[in-house]
Amino acid sequence: MASVHVSKKVLSNGLTVLALEQRNIPKVSLQIWYGVGSKDEQSGERGIAHLIEHMIFKGTDALSESDINLITQKLSGSCNAFTSYDYTGYLFDMPVEHWHYALPIMADCMKNATFKEELLNSEMKAVVQELRMYNDDYTSVLLEKLIAAIFPDHPYHHPVIGYKQDLWNMKRENLLNFYRKHYCPNNAHLVVVGAVTAEEVFAQVEAAFGALKPIEGYKRAEFYHANDIVSQSVTIHRDIKQPHIMLAWQVPGTAAKIDYLCDVVSWILGSGKSARLVKRLVDDEALATDVETFAYDMFEHGLFVISVQPKNLDDVPKIIQSVHDELAKVAAGQCTPQELTRAQRKTEMDFLSTIEDQERCAYILGKLYAAHRDENYLSNYVQWDEQALPHDVAHFVKTYLHPSLMHKGAVASLAEADKDLWTKIQQESDVADHRILSRIKRECSVEDGKAVHAISVNKQEPFAFPRANEFILSNGLKVLFSNMPRLEKIDVMLELKARGYYDPEDKQGLMAFMMDMIQEGTKNYPGYAFATELETHGISLSCLPGQITMSMVKSEFGKGLELLNEMLVNATFEATALEKVRAQILADITEFWDSPGQFVGQLARDAVYGKHPYHKSYFGSPESIKNMTREDIVRAYQTYLSPIGAKVAIVGDVQGLNLEKMLQQALGDWRGNPVADLTYPPLKPLDAYAIDHQINRDQTVLAYAGLSIDRFDKDFDKILLFDQILTGGSLGTLASRLFQIREQTGLFYTIGGSLLAGTYLQPGMMFFKTIVSPEQLAYAEQLLEAVLAKGASDVSDEEFVMAQAAISHGLIDNFATNRSIAASFLFLDTFNFPSDFFDNRAAQLMAIKREDMQEAVARLLKVQNLVKIRIGRLK
Repeated sequence: MASVHVSKKVLSNGLTVLALEQRNIPKVSLQIWYGVGSKDEQSGERGIAHLIEHMIFKGTDALSESDINLITQKLSGSCNAFTSYDYTGYLFDMPVEHWHYALPIMADCMKNATFKEELLNSEMKAVVQELRMYNDDYTSVLLEKLIAAIFPDHPYHHPVIGYKQDLWNMKRENLLNFYRKHYCPNNAHLVVVGAVTAEEVFAQVEAAFGALKPIEGYKRAEFYHANDIVSQSVTIHRDIKQPHIMLAWQVPGTAAKIDYLCDVVSWILGSGKSARLVKRLVDDEALATDVETFAYDMFEHGLFVISVQPKNLDDVPKIIQSVHDELAKVAAGQCTPQELTRAQRKTEMDFLSTIEDQERCAYILGKLYAAHRDENYLSNYVQWDEQALPHDVAHFVKTYLHPSLMHKGAVASLAEADKDLWTKIQQESDVADHRILSRIKRECSVEDGKAVHAISVNKQEPFAFPRANEFILSNGLKVLFSNMPRLEKIDVMLELKARGYYDPEDKQGLMAFMMDMIQEGTKNYPGYAFATELETHGISLSCLPGQITMSMVKSEFGKGLELLNEMLVNATFEATALEKVRAQILADITEFWDSPGQFVGQLARDAVYGKHPYHKSYFGSPESIKNMTREDIVRAYQTYLSPIGAKVAIVGDVQGLNLEKMLQQALGDWRGNPVADLTYPPLKPLDAYAIDHQINRDQTVLAYAGLSIDRFDKDFDKILLFDQILTGGSLGTLASRLFQIREQTGLFYTIGGSLLAGTYLQPGMMFFKTIVSPEQLAYAEQLLEAVLAKGASDVSDEEFVMAQAAISHGLIDNFATNRSIAASFLFLDTFNFPSDFFDNRAAQLMAIKREDMQEAVARLLKVQNLVKIRIGRLK
């Protein structure tokens, strides 16, 4: 198992610095964590910690409202922030040549945030929109209400985002008082992960933060929660069709250092296809279509949650009894050695995937240190005493997951008789929001950058983009591979010629159905045995239409290839499994159409593509899935799973492995016929019209969609550059033109999209989406359409140069992990791009002129060719 070497230094003012060197790509992730969260708030100021998180980015004495976003954009980085019950954090991901620029910004924000009243006014509105957005995430709402019921006497009772009545009344002075009380170096730790040494990190941090004064005697309040033998029950009724239940138990929080044990218990009970509850509730008793378990890890107290998607709410008593039966068995020590091994190996694979990614690694390191004050805890995360583990698992379940300590939550469908009442409640909320927020006005424009002009852009660090080696198996399968020995981990990504849009028009969802079925049993591992074998060896598997991905430790690579071949050659498509998967897909379809933020994309594809194959639904429809026969699925298996035209990328620690021999032995017998090319009808731009979809939700989804271009189009790079300016591109730049609407007005919390969504061998879509209150819908349309109509006509030289730099620097993100490298190799092969494509990419982008980009955008982006889609409570 990989080792993690964290270096630590504490400055004289109390700031703790943690450094972890990772040189897979020339980037650095910086995160500053403050020991303050929503649990530190007092009555009347609920939500202030989260609001300050937003307002920190709105300027200091030295930084204007726009400077942090503009500096980050200029330096080709990204920034974000997060607030929890126990902590608040701010992150910057930067190219290595610019990472040090983030430190003085972080230091300035620790002491000198201004919280200007007018800027607070617009941000307050955005936070209220965020609150309303979360109201439409019903499983999150359910969990939040369960937490509130379980902790009536503890600050965890209150939601992190707070209450509207508190937020409405907050003034600059409230924020300043809370900020000055908690934001100090001796209540913070800084995490730096990336292509840096500990010595240079400590020196740079000392220079940026060393002069800041601590708050003498700073101490957080302590809180008490009275444990009891009590069972709370919460049911929320919403206008949905797919019900959901959660069973929750209070367990020790993250500070107790049992994170690994919670992960192991989760894998035993409900994570993965071969987990106990999945097997019993989904496979054996057919009471549910999905089961998930997880630890919700607050610091002082945590929750262990079993989340179930029942087929029928009337079956909940049976589901609960089955859960209690399985918990009693585990508590009695009836876990098999195979179950424990499976849970350990899956937890270890999750750990490897976490430390492979810089930002995720920095986040988990920062979080664990915040909870434990132990810089070595991450290094030792998977080092649990194997001899003691069986006892510890049984003791955990027996002690904490007791029937009388179980809390129950449910999201149930709204009764027909209650729909008018629910609409009335929502309308009353709309009126109150409008009445209060209309008084909170921002008159000033978004401030221009100030400090950004003094920032110098450094020369980009050279990076040797990995190249793929290749060979072809006797069956025609092309193999692309690269040795990346940093972790003892190998990722495999198989790409088939046929994808979901190969589905027959009347059998949409066929490829997805078939790809689910190949995981449900094979000739040598029938039924449940396949998932058991896969997960016992710690192998992660994902099967999507046209693609299979696997991750495993190096020692299990041979087993991974064996199981891959089993799926490709020996899938059995048993009748019982077929009906189980059919029920799961039907539940997924129901849940999909309960979620406007998801199904808006399908409405857009239907509008843009008509009968073109790209319009086809990934899941299919209830009718197509119900009518799907075993013969249909087997025919698709025999037709579409062919090595001819397929390719596989293998990236990881393959040193010393004879890949060609291993793959020939494992996959050489896989045979198939050529997959026919599809015939694509011509596409043409749309004439503008509106699609209105009525559904009862707190907010309205507003989207615009139109026909874009394909990857080979001569204007692709020009459109890509404007996409960076308009939407923020792959870096999610907060200085994008769409995001500036939010900054000025506070109309919505989130907005995004792309001019090149889904661009492939055929044209993609232009697609832009936001979520807005119903009463603000018309105003949001007006503002968004004005920005889209303007297009690139007024793009400045500075904006253009920053977009070129951002995309050029972002190229290295394609090589951040084994999986992203594998995807990059497959991308190059699909489009027949040369092996030095990424080496020359920056120069190609820099050669484009601003005027050429503007002309290309003018040809493509026309409001009169965009379909407007509105989903929600529409008048």
